Amino acid sequence: MDVARCTLDDELYQAVNFSALAPGELGLKRQFLVCDECGGPAFFRKAAKSGQAACFGARPHADDCSIPQPDSERNDDGLGDDQDILANPGQLIVVDFDFGAQEIDRHNDPDAAPNPDGRGGRYVGGGPRPNAAMHRRLSTILRNLIASEQFRTSRQILDIAGVGQFAVADFFVPFDAISPEHSGHYRGYWGMIANAGRKDGSLWLNSGGKGAVSLVVSEPMVIPLCQRFDIDDDEDVAGAYALVFGTLRLAKKSQKKFVPVEDLGFLTMRLD
Repeated sequence: MDVARCTLDDELYQAVNFSALAPGELGLKRQFLVCDECGGPAFFRKAAKSGQAACFGARPHADDCSIPQPDSERNDDGLGDDQDILANPGQLIVVDFDFGAQEIDRHNDPDAAPNPDGRGGRYVGGGPRPNAAMHRRLSTILRNLIASEQFRTSRQILDIAGVGQFAVADFFVPFDAISPEHSGHYRGYWGMIANAGRKDGSLWLNSGGKGAVSLVVSEPMVIPLCQRFDIDDDEDVAGAYALVFGTLRLAKKSQKKFVPVEDLGFLTMRLD
């Protein structure tokens, strides 16, 4: 997009003019961008080293927005589209953290007990325990979180090895709904990344300003992360959607909210 509206000052900006803002002002205002036509959440991407000009984008646009979506997206994990989880709402969703593995459907023993060593390892559904399971990667789960309110609010059961079983609606927390009360809680935190920054070798994937949550990728994982998602420049992640399974932390002095990425298998991103 060539233009976007900043809700902080209610100004309409051309990308070239927005890129000329002072760094502090730009860093603040890029957290408050929307599509001027449909109000969809927007992002700003600085000019890239590859020569790509500064631009805006929105993900997603409203269905009736005249500004077209990109014809394609760089598919997370490079593994192609997967079966929609909503096609089998009665099945148990077994989370597959091996992003290179083939997804499968299988029938489980309906009387099998959950992992006794897991945190919260219990069935939390309101009906009978599902007797069939489908293994799904984080990339598939993220796509459904983005696209389907029905999935986000569903009572479908998620099984996480070593952790337990949870209803989808109780486990996943969008970035803009995270509060200090989530501190210390293991959840699936997800949403759009506004920008990225480096600190002491770590890569911080920021969802907004100082009060917003960041995902922290430690230095040893930064290069593998960039290779996995074909990231050439930190600006490439602006506008990406991310999902991490992890525990929310609060910085002692600033109370900054962040989720350390414990393993790259616990993180997926969807870049355009």
